[in-house]
Amino acid sequence: MKTERIRDRFMPWAGLALGTLGVGFAHQIGGDSTFQDCRVGSPLIVIIGTIVGLALIGLGAFGSWRIYAGDGETPARRMLAIVSMMACAIFAMAVILPFIASLVIPRCWQ
Repeated sequence: MKTERIRDRFMPWAGLALGTLGVGFAHQIGGDSTFQDCRVGSPLIVIIGTIVGLALIGLGAFGSWRIYAGDGETPARRMLAIVSMMACAIFAMAVILPFIASLVIPRCWQ
């Protein structure tokens, strides 16, 4: 009962919370492996970090979508859910664009 109430209160915020975690994870993995120490970085590490980051962002967007599309939700919860989904779109761009750059820019600026 208590976990269900916590989950119900978290769901409108899911896009913001999980999206932030996803973009942070992808940024750390991609930045550390590509730009901090490029000798040990590999495109595979960046690809895995990007996929995990986008999965977290997608889960957050899906959680917020369930609140937005649900019947009987208050206007405040629906508004928070739509803001969370829009933030997930921005978070996805923030993950995809550096991913493309890491594949285009040569390792160690060769």
